[in-house]
Amino acid sequence: MTNTSEPLRTIEVLSLTDNQPFCAGIVWVRDGKLAITLNPDGMPEELGEGVLRIGGVGGGQEPGESILECALREAREELGNEDVRLVSSDVTYFHDMDTGEIVQVRSTDNTAPFLLERMTSKHPDKPYRPGLPFGRYVYFCLYLGEAEEANVNPDDDVAGVVFIPLEHGRLLQKEALTLGELLEAGAELLEAYAIPRHTRLWLPGNESIRIVLRLLEGRSI
Repeated sequence: MTNTSEPLRTIEVLSLTDNQPFCAGIVWVRDGKLAITLNPDGMPEELGEGVLRIGGVGGGQEPGESILECALREAREELGNEDVRLVSSDVTYFHDMDTGEIVQVRSTDNTAPFLLERMTSKHPDKPYRPGLPFGRYVYFCLYLGEAEEANVNPDDDVAGVVFIPLEHGRLLQKEALTLGELLEAGAELLEAYAIPRHTRLWLPGNESIRIVLRLLEGRSI
């Protein structure tokens, strides 16, 4: 199994991440709009009330599943659609989160991801929760996905799914961005409950969506 601190030029993601800690999900662009999620968890206390966290479509692994299986399960859960499909990407990027370097690599996987990220684990000898693997690195992987439709899954903890026009992607980085501003920019919203339009939206500094938006600029998916 390849596991090196040097930039990776040729990778096999399923082998690289086997029995390693990871999160996975999908990049879904529909009619020029990128799917993102609004989440009520994972925010610093200093942000206060009335805030939702912006995230991608995806999440953490379950015991025994591959990174590809994780991406598909998470996407189906968060989008409320069992018909979500993964599509092999014609280009794969590797992002070293420790150094900030982003390079294009060649994936030898049957289903190549769009983006693989890696960061040094803060707890290399301790699993995130019992039954999960642990290791020197934590991986984050996003595959291209597609589906006929999306729904808000009442059994999931996502507050809403937003489709934001790619040309307005930079708006997500605005400080104190509100849901209303996002909708005024042409975003579409599927909500699990009535979310006040003055709700503030927060994009974490290490959120993969930041990298995805940079990579999608000028590309057609």
